[in-house]
Amino acid sequence: MDSVREFCRDDICQVAHLWLRVFHRSAARTAKPLEDYFRQIFFDNPWADEGLPSLVYEEPGRGITGFLGVIPRRMVFNGRRIRVAVASQLMVDGRAGAYPAAQLMRRLFAGPQDLAFSDGANDFSERLWRACGGDVAMLYSLQWTRILRPILYARSLVRARGGWHYALAADALSPVCHALDALLARTGPGSRWLPDCGDCTIVDDPADQGLYAQMRELAAGRRLQPGDDFESFRWLLRRAGEKKMYGDLRRAMVLGPGGEVLGWYLCYVKRGAAAQVLQFGARPRAVQKVLNCLLYRARQEGAVAISGELEPRYTRDLAASRCDFGWAGCAVVAHSRDPELLNAIHRGDAFVSRLEGEWWARFSDRGWVQAEPEGEAPAEAVSRSEAPLPINIP
Repeated sequence: MDSVREFCRDDICQVAHLWLRVFHRSAARTAKPLEDYFRQIFFDNPWADEGLPSLVYEEPGRGITGFLGVIPRRMVFNGRRIRVAVASQLMVDGRAGAYPAAQLMRRLFAGPQDLAFSDGANDFSERLWRACGGDVAMLYSLQWTRILRPILYARSLVRARGGWHYALAADALSPVCHALDALLARTGPGSRWLPDCGDCTIVDDPADQGLYAQMRELAAGRRLQPGDDFESFRWLLRRAGEKKMYGDLRRAMVLGPGGEVLGWYLCYVKRGAAAQVLQFGARPRAVQKVLNCLLYRARQEGAVAISGELEPRYTRDLAASRCDFGWAGCAVVAHSRDPELLNAIHRGDAFVSRLEGEWWARFSDRGWVQAEPEGEAPAEAVSRSEAPLPINIP
């Protein structure tokens, strides 16, 4: 009979092949970095917990046709430590239908964790979480975006539409877009619209210990907050720093005029693209100052815009900094048997950033897919015949 069982190290190669078929519609051989990714994230993480394993769905004669990754985490709720299961990389071979996904999700919800959540659920995943008894954290599912270079940002949207003609037109207009943005920055309205650090100082690449201390101190006022120890926090920073899809990870602290620490941020920056905030925090009356320093530095490094997951307590300051709010297509979903824990999330009384969820671990980098070996069917033929069903966005 078909069954859901625990993911073991011997399954890594099969799951890596499934990942390629589902997310890349490819029959190519898995590259070693992809297999290392599954080993590192799901087996060698510092929170390894035998009671919270990742799960696979196995069919007789077909092998593994479904996978649900689980990253155990520790958080603190009302002063007590709780077990958290962060769901990641939910995927099912299209030939198996949606049934394995539902079975994997039900098995996850039956686990011993106090809270299960994910911050990367697309429409299908969101419906699945709801159907199995989970819920959507609407506040944390919103994304804020601040445009930093309007003309170049519009060019990036044109390029993202796909097709060689859009890319060609966008590339041809690049010098004009740079010139128009530079001209706009020199006008009165344009210069007033740009972020400024004011009397604050940005300290780049602060020590891990300093970042950890700030995170613990500024998250302490929430009913639900991270419970990582220093070593696991350092492990997170190292793994997040290895990701290059959104650019290089920038780490900084913001100091006030008297040298006091106002806040910190972790942000991916790539020239010509939208920067992505991994985490940022600030003292209650210094949120806008920290945010302005973050925007200023991202623009300095060539970002055309900057986006992040909404922190409900910062909504007013984000709006005052001319940020737009929208639904990015990936919801934050949660499940718990404790209604008070869910209420804290729905009220926005939780410190939950992209560093606490699966966002930092989900996205993939180039080099994970090798050239297809001779004699095998091309990826396009395989994808047409198998019609895999992507459930999550890597």
